Formats: sequence, structure tokens, C-alpha cells
Amino acid sequence: MRRKGAKAWPTRLRTPTRHLTTTVWQRTHDPMALADPPPILAQLTSARSCAEQIAALKALKNDVIGHIQKKEQWVELGVLEPLVRVLDADRPQTQLNGKLSRGEAQRALGEEEQLRLHALELLAAFASGGPPFLFPLHAVDALSVILSSVDPTETHPKLVLAALRALLNLSEASLLAAPLSPYDTTSLATGIFTPRNLEALRAILSSSDDSLVQASLVNAAASLIARLCKDEQHQVALADTGVLDALATQLAGFIVAKGHVIPGADVAAQNEGLSGGIPNAASPGTSLLTIMDAISAVIADSRLRACMLIHSPAILSTLPHIKLDTPSQDVPAIWNSLYAQGLSTYQWQNFGAMDFLLPAVPGHHTRFSASQISSFPPLGTSHSGENLSGYQQNPSGRLDVETSKWGTSFLDILNQIGDRSLEEPESPLIPWLFTLVRESEELERFMAASILSSLYKAGFASRSREPALAMLIVPLLLHTLYILGPEIPQNGSTWIDSEAAEDWDRTQLTLTVLARLVTDSELVQKAAFECDAVKVIGKLLKDSYEPLNTRSQPKTWSPCPQDDSAMAAEGGPGHRVLGPPGQLALHAYRAKLRESALKAVAAIVSFKEEYRKAFVEEDVMPYIVESLTEHPTKPSKSKDRAKSSKDGSELTAAQAEALYGNNPISVLIAACHTIRMLSRSVSILRTALVDAGVAQPIFNLLRHPELEVQVAATGAICNLVLDVSPMKERLVELGIMKVLCEHAHSQHAPLRLNALWALKHFVDGVGAETKKACVDELEPGWLVRLICDDTEDEALYARMKSERQTPAPRGDGMDEDVEMDQEEEARSWDSSSLHRASFPKTSHERTKTLRVRQAESRLAALREAELNPVRRARSDDLAIQEQGLDFIRNLLGPAGSSNMDAQQETTEMIDYLFSELGQDRLFGILASKLRVKVLHPFGRRTAAGIQNSRVLYPQPKIVEAVMYVLVHIAASVPRHRQLVIAQTDLLKLLSNHFTNKDKNVRLALCHLMANLTWRDGTTDTQSSSQRAHELKRLGMLSKIEKLAADDAELDVRERAKSAKWQISQSNNEY
Repeated sequence: MRRKGAKAWPTRLRTPTRHLTTTVWQRTHDPMALADPPPILAQLTSARSCAEQIAALKALKNDVIGHIQKKEQWVELGVLEPLVRVLDADRPQTQLNGKLSRGEAQRALGEEEQLRLHALELLAAFASGGPPFLFPLHAVDALSVILSSVDPTETHPKLVLAALRALLNLSEASLLAAPLSPYDTTSLATGIFTPRNLEALRAILSSSDDSLVQASLVNAAASLIARLCKDEQHQVALADTGVLDALATQLAGFIVAKGHVIPGADVAAQNEGLSGGIPNAASPGTSLLTIMDAISAVIADSRLRACMLIHSPAILSTLPHIKLDTPSQDVPAIWNSLYAQGLSTYQWQNFGAMDFLLPAVPGHHTRFSASQISSFPPLGTSHSGENLSGYQQNPSGRLDVETSKWGTSFLDILNQIGDRSLEEPESPLIPWLFTLVRESEELERFMAASILSSLYKAGFASRSREPALAMLIVPLLLHTLYILGPEIPQNGSTWIDSEAAEDWDRTQLTLTVLARLVTDSELVQKAAFECDAVKVIGKLLKDSYEPLNTRSQPKTWSPCPQDDSAMAAEGGPGHRVLGPPGQLALHAYRAKLRESALKAVAAIVSFKEEYRKAFVEEDVMPYIVESLTEHPTKPSKSKDRAKSSKDGSELTAAQAEALYGNNPISVLIAACHTIRMLSRSVSILRTALVDAGVAQPIFNLLRHPELEVQVAATGAICNLVLDVSPMKERLVELGIMKVLCEHAHSQHAPLRLNALWALKHFVDGVGAETKKACVDELEPGWLVRLICDDTEDEALYARMKSERQTPAPRGDGMDEDVEMDQEEEARSWDSSSLHRASFPKTSHERTKTLRVRQAESRLAALREAELNPVRRARSDDLAIQEQGLDFIRNLLGPAGSSNMDAQQETTEMIDYLFSELGQDRLFGILASKLRVKVLHPFGRRTAAGIQNSRVLYPQPKIVEAVMYVLVHIAASVPRHRQLVIAQTDLLKLLSNHFTNKDKNVRLALCHLMANLTWRDGTTDTQSSSQRAHELKRLGMLSKIEKLAADDAELDVRERAKSAKWQISQSNNEY
């Protein structure tokens, strides 16, 4: 059974060939094709009454609906302009006092409203013609007049529904627009998701009317959101204006309709100030699928928006945390027994009402430790024990995925607030979604799995849910992919029907959900691997590059043939000219399939070597490499590509595009990320990636005009320039050093960060001359700025200061302090969904509603971490500074094969850096990284006129990087060790970190103490003893002794014992 409300594709693409043949015959025999146009247009433009205009519009509808050639002819005749004038004419607005009512929906349309309804339906019909009609529709500004009818508080519901359907048709056409078209979905979403239109969408989704028309309105609004809400800015806007909250209320209505409201929820809601929070049951005509599709699109991968969903008033009221009391002790005893035997992951004290709907899932104990995840760190700091690939391990042992390693983890956010009560139990929404996945059919279950994966990735699912994800969700997803794989058209017709479109939706959605679930869980990855994910995903990726049989594409006959590319270039008014034809639906689908499959591959291979080798053995490398080019051809090995280019059998650009389509930016980025994950393996880096010829296409993307592609390509290049990579020599020949140094000067912080990261790996293991050339290309002054200045923080401060100094267009003479208060209030929680609910407002009442306070605190912390520009700028600065310090560390590292060569090279590079950067300046920079820093205050001023300062304490990663730079300097000749020991202030700052919580910081200190007291033969005995005496005088010997005796980490204790003995021996000889 196919789902209702499935995404439909444009009529032009969905129309069967048999129907097209009839249309061609009608066009060639229709007098309209050759004679003067009928009087419909004249009647429409010269009508003196609404009745005459309605009659003309009805005739026009009868003529164009279902006839693509008729639509084209009417556009050329200029019919769009009078249609827009009908909708743009002044009209008396229906006043509904800002509310929707059932009576208004049932009220008969007036004559003028009927006229507008027909005009909207005609615009929707023209929009359904596909991408060629986007150009003339935009030329007459059809979008603006359509949006003028979407406000349900001013417009009859039937008109609102017609307007939403027109927008849906426009969005369908935009999905197939050409890659560089100005009328793509992003531009359309920007035009639709404005504050006024978002408020209209919120009003539609918040209505309590249960009429059929209202259900259709809700479905249309949710479908529009699901289709267009892809960019972060639009997702944030939908969440902040209450649309996400309204969608959550709709979802809660389905919980009520299914009878899944937790017993006692009404009483709990009343006690917590959530009276009226439980919504009415969802209307029978409302689609759960479209609601979940819209929610999934809005929350995406955001922790903040995921938190807003589970803490929305309707969800909190419908699914409260209520402790279960059972009359018999048998039930708790059974569950505790299952847990004790390893047959369940939940004990009774953690049991919720929704867990009764789920089966017991056996626990799983992995045999692999976190230290065995990667063969070597791809993007780590200079030493091999650190993994900085974007994965971090929190205290509970779970691996969290971060966009940057300086991103704040959810546990850190809670710790910053200091309220341990925030660690509330898991939301009952999580097990309810598990239930929905198991009970639903078709796309509903996959959409529920999509929301579940977002909540899980955001950290709101208990860790004990991982076995359930591995055993209940992952096999279902992969079984679906296995079933759908053979149904995907390969060489058949380019025309599709609704069933094929639905299968495509399911395939893409399933791959996306699978990638999100396995990204940060070794257990879920193992489950996917054991369910043959490698074969299934590999086959789908290969299928996406099957050449299209262009001979099966029907061409309609025309008495005046013309080139498609010239359609929009010919003279005449824009509203009478069709635009370019756009992409074939099959090409657009295959591009999305490539993107989703590549993301799934990258997610599965992120941890284990076994999975990476399995994908290589599946022979997917040529397809991954072909995804690195905008204009792909037949995937083949590097040698075969070179052979075809020599013998002239290479396809032309037009032939390749017809057979394989184009790769949009999203595919290029996904392919770069996949290469980055695969290159974590040394063996694959040295064999499969070399054989596939990865170096050239990755290098080409470094110069791509799109900034995000440059960022992804620079991240992928990091491992390719390592000393163990055979591709490094080829990349050097292509000029990789110059390109990376240019990117390190970029104003875009992520590109600057990745470029420094790659340069850090590039200079590791190369000769002194190459290192010097790299510093010269990067410019010593710019390197100092990167490691010393808070570039992003300063830029943000300067911008905000400039904005504050700009006089506001008002005459009340209010001062700067008031503007700052307004900025602070703009970030306050008065605009959140929680405060739109009827919660208690007094502090006395709030103390009684612990769960509400917990929700507010969580949302405030996540909003601060995710949206605060100050925090983002600070994170960028810290990450860039760390990579800059590690770059210096690797500059000082040895490249020679013998100890003598290594020491000579280190000494030479230290002297070079002292001359280029300045000896005192370098030590001063290092010391500054160990001090507490007061940053520019952005907060509001107090009553006394004093601004609250932001204080930044030394960050462990920065401290560690500083220490290893000093370790390298101290590993050189005695005079360099003497220079370090002479930096008394610097050493005093270092001594404060013997009790640092970070193990690596304490370990680096032990290395530094040992190097400082090292002696180079008998000639260095006296100076070594002096250095040891100075360290003892500064109190470092006693601190080393404490580490050697009491440190919790074995390797720290052992390294401290070695340093302690060395200091003691040298000190005894003093």
C-alpha cells in the first residue's frame, strides 16, 4: 500500500509516453497551433465584471490542464501577466480577528474570491509544467502574488490551500532546475520563509479546526516545509518563529489519536503548569508522514532544535516522566532478571511507560576498545596517539561527533550550568518513535526513524538504546535497501510515475537515516556491517552511475523546432519566454542517491579498518573518485582512464552529461569526506587511493569556486600530504604548498583551519629547505597572527562595535546601553516555544515546576553553544591557534634518518624560526597562551555601568601544543635548553599545569622536564646541573615526584619517574 500524500513529481515528467503521443497529435491538428489565438485572452483582459473574468479563466483551465504544449503556447501568448494582475488587484480582505474558524472554512466563496481561486489554480497548473516555466513565472513576480494569499487570518481557507499548492508545484519544478539556475530551491525557500509568511505557516499548523479543508492546509504547509527547509538559516527561522513548536503539537495530536498518552499525563501537566498542553486528537485527514517529514527537515542535525522538539509544551504534556507503580512485584522482578542475564539493556528503575511497547533487547559488549578504532589519526596533532578527526570520547565512553573538536559537547554544556538536576531521564518520545518504526508501514516508519536518528545523534537517547538501534532499526533499513535496489531504473525510460518516485524517496531517506545512525556508534556500525551494508550500499552507488539510455527519451514534434538552450535567450518580454529545460528527473535522483550513498560509506568506514577494506574490495573506488568531478564519465580505474584519453575514446562533455548527469556541490562535498575517512588507513592510502588516482581530482577541487567545496577538499587533502603517502610527491608537483598557503590566508575560518591542518602534515618529515620555503610562502608575520591574535573574536567585536556606533533611525535619544540591553533581550527566552506556552510566570510558581526549569536551562545552554556568534568565533580562534602551534612543532621536528641528522635539522629550524619570528616574540607568544585572558565583553552593562567581562582560561589543547613546541626546542643543543630555562615567567606558568585534568598536558610536562635536564656528553654536565637546580628552585621537582607517586595514569607515572630521576641526578651533581 503506497502512502498518501507521496511526493509528486512535475506533471511534465510523470506523464506516460502514451499520453504524450496523444498530446502531440492534438497539437499538430489543433487550429490553435497555427491560427490566431482564441478570444480567451482578450476576454480576460477586457472583461468588465468578475463573472466575465471567471468564465475566461474556466475556459483557460479547461484548455491547459494536462496539456504541456498548450501551457507553452499560452505562456508565449503572454497569459501569465493578466493572471498576476487578477491576484494583485486591490481587494477587501476578510477579517478573521487573527483566528481560524470552522464556519469560515465552510463559508461559500464570493465572486471575487472565486476569481482569485481560479487564478491561483492556473498559476499552479503552469508551475506544474516543470523547470522551463520558472523563468516566465519569476518574470511576472508570481511568487509575491501567491504569497499574498497564504495568510489564513486574512484569506479564505480554500484560497490559502490553492496558494500552498501553487507553491508546492513551484518547489517541485525548482528541484529539477539546472545546477546553476537562479530559481533553485534555496532561492525559493528564501523568498517564502520570511517573517510574515512563517507566521502564516505557524497559524495554519496551530489551528484546532478539524475540518477536511484545514487538514489539507496542514498537509500542504508541512509538505512545503519538508521540501524547502534544507539550509541552516531557514531551519533556525522556522524554529524561532514557533513553526517547529506547532509541528510538535501536531505530532502530539497523533500520540493522542493512537491512544499512547501516558496514564496520568493530564494530572502531571496540571501540576507543572502545563494545563491545556495536551492537544486534541489529530484530524483523520492529517498525514502523520508529512508532519514527521517537516519535523525531520527542521531539526536536521541540530542539538538545539532536537531539544526544542522534545521540550515543546505539547510533547512535555503528552509524554511526561511518570514513575510506574505496579500492583505486583513480578513485572519488576522479570525485567531485572532479564537485565541480569544480559537479555535486556534496561533495569526496572529506568523503565518508562513507553518501554512496555518495546521488546526486550539483549545487551551487547563490543570486543573492541576505543584505542583500536583507527590505524592512525588522520587529522590529529603531531603525535600519533591523538585522533582529531571530529570524534571525541566523553567520560561515559561514548563517541560524540563534533563539527569541530572545539565544539562544546552536551555534557560540557550541562557542566557549565552547574545544575546536576538537568540530567533528566530520557524523553518518552524516544521509545514512542521506536514503537512507531515497528508498527508503521512504508514511508511512515522511515520518517519516524529519521527523527529518531536526529534525537539519537543529538545525545537525547540513552546509551542503552544502542542495542535496540542495532537490532531493531538497522536490519530494517538495510532490508529495505536490499528490496528497493533491483527496482531502481537503470537503463530504462527517463519518464517516471508516482510509484517510482516514492521508491526513490524511500531509498534516499533510508540511506540518510542509516548514515546518521552509524556515524558515532561502533556497535551500530558493526550491526550494519553484519547486515551486508557494504554490498547493498556499494551496489546502490554503482547503480547511480549506470549510463542513461537517452534513446528512450521521447521527443515531441514541433512545427517550429528550436534548441532548448536558446529558449530563454530569444527576444521578447521575459514572461513570454520559456526557460531552460532543467535536469531529467532520473539524473536528479541519481545525484541524490550518490550523495546519500557516499555519506553512508563515510559513516560506516569512520572507525574500523575492516570496514574500509571491505568497501575497497567491493570495487567502489572508481565511483567515489568519479564523484569528485562535476561532470562525471564512466567510472574506471586510473590506468583505464589514461588509456581512453590516449586512444580518443573519451566521451564529449555533452555525451557524458546525457549519460551520467552532473554532480552538484553536495556530491562533491560528500565524496571529499569519504576520501578523508578512507585515508585513515595507511594501507588504503598507499594502495587503493593511489591506484584510483585520487590526487588530481582532489587538487582540482581546491580551486573550486564554491567555498564549501574548497573546505571539504582541503580537509580531504590532509592525509594525502603525510610523509607516508605516495601521493605527496605528485601533489608537490601540482603546487599543493602554494595553494594551501593561499587558503591559510582566507577570511573564511573553516578553510583557514583545514589549510593549517594540511600544512602541519605537509611539513612533517620533509627537509629543512622545504620547511623554510613553506614558512616563506605562508609569511612569518601571518603565522604569528594565526597563533597569537584572536582573529575571529576581534573581527566580531569590531563589527558589533561598528553597528553600535551607527545611529539608529529614531528620535528618542536613547544611549548605547539601551541598545545593548535590546540585543540581550533579543536572545532571551521570551521568544522560545516554552514561553509561548501558558507556564507559570512568577518565581514562586516556577520552583514547583522542576521539569520546566530543566527544559528552559537546557534550551538556554544549547542556544548559547549553537547560535552565539561570540562562542563560535572563540572556537574558531582556538582551533586555528592550536593548528598553528602544531605547525611550528612539526617545523622543529626531525626529518633525518640518523640522530645526528635529526638534531642538526632541529637546531637549524629553531635558529631559523628565532630569526624569522623573533626569539623573545616567540617565547612571549607561548607564555601568553598559558595565561588567563580577559576578552571583549559583549554582555549588558550592570546598573553601576560596568560590563561583565568574558574570561578565557588556558585550554588544554593549546597548553599541550605550547609544551610540545618547548619540548622540541629543549631537544636541541644545550644553548637552546639554556634559552628555555631562562624563561622564568614561562616556566612558572607551566608549573600551574602539573595538576591539569588533561592527561596529555601532564605527560607533555614530564617530557619537557626530561629534555631540559638532558646532557650532551661531559661538556654539558655543569649546565645540566644548573638547569636541574633551577627547576628545583621553581618547585617542579616536588610536583614531578607527586606525579610519579600519585598520578592515576600509568604512562604519566612512568614518564614522571624518568624525569624525576634525571632531575635528581643532575641536581646532586650541582
